[in-house]
Amino acid sequence: MEMLSRRTFLKGVLVGIGSAAAFGFAGCSGASQGDASGDVGAKTAEAPSQQDWTFEDQAGNTVTVGVPVQRMVVMQHHSLDMLAQLGQQGKVAGVEKNWEGDLGSYMRDVFPGIDDLPAPGDLTDWSVEAIAALKPDVVIAASQANPDAMKQVTDLGIPVVVVSLRGEGKQAEAQNPRLADADAAYTEGCQWAISTLGRLTGTEQKASDIWKMCLESRAIVDRAIGKMDDADRVRVFVANEKEKTYGNDKYVGCQLLRAGAKNVAAEAIQGYKPYTFEMLASWDPEVIIVQDRYMDVYDAVTTDPRYRELSAVKNGKVLLAPYWTKPWGNPDTDSIALGELWLANRFYPEKVSADTVREYAERFYRDFYGVEFAGTV
Repeated sequence: MEMLSRRTFLKGVLVGIGSAAAFGFAGCSGASQGDASGDVGAKTAEAPSQQDWTFEDQAGNTVTVGVPVQRMVVMQHHSLDMLAQLGQQGKVAGVEKNWEGDLGSYMRDVFPGIDDLPAPGDLTDWSVEAIAALKPDVVIAASQANPDAMKQVTDLGIPVVVVSLRGEGKQAEAQNPRLADADAAYTEGCQWAISTLGRLTGTEQKASDIWKMCLESRAIVDRAIGKMDDADRVRVFVANEKEKTYGNDKYVGCQLLRAGAKNVAAEAIQGYKPYTFEMLASWDPEVIIVQDRYMDVYDAVTTDPRYRELSAVKNGKVLLAPYWTKPWGNPDTDSIALGELWLANRFYPEKVSADTVREYAERFYRDFYGVEFAGTV
């Protein structure tokens, strides 16, 4: 799976986030660039005038939304995180109930009051009645959301926008996509998500600034790592809960390639699926990565006698990925702005310094989440 071939394309075309025409940034009269005021999920006292915006979402649905919106029900976790980066917590009237497991406890720091918000379902299953009772201007849906529930909400006159974080359109299986060019698909898909959420909330400039930092950070990694033969890449395995891993055509594989590594599971596993210990032993990765939201997995890999003979365990190369790096199946903006940079530092500290990673993490949290960076590099 070669994902570096489109780099020239991505740098030339995707830098166009600054062009308002790319995703309809222009033409949103009355949109405020500031943070939403008032209580979480509450309408502002004097809502700005709205203007209808018609566009195609990431499932290929044509949607019309009056923008800027004032109330949103967010049933897709990456979008919830990006809205916090945009400073739009006050417009969120409801969230998907598994946000902590899907994102991490850090959300309480960047989204005060999130625990008190109604949760009318999860990524897949919704309570249509509970969503309607929240009177949202728009519902943000995950690609695996129940189609019947989405239709029922739409039939009530509430627009539903599907966010998949992929730029190649609707996939047969939400968790197991098959992509012609995964690196381009996830880059374009993440850009679409942040710019669309910016347009919906009237924070186009901040969305543009976030994406600009993503590409700025990525350029540092690209220059430092350069082109590399597969044989020279660090061999990495990503261990997740329930003995599942990310295989081919998941974003973390692109993240690893950019950082000078490769996913050892990519040839045998398509999408997000279970693996066996025998498969892992045959791959014998040099590095194993575990997200810090899966501490039980990290403890198992580092203490279970079965894992002792793996090269990564013997050599002390089991990395606990901090919450702000997001080596996930789908990208978030901080996956690109911070995660790729962190991985490059861990694999090649002589090429990407820890000071550079810390500088970008501090900037991202200060400028976008509006809080001090509390993580460690």
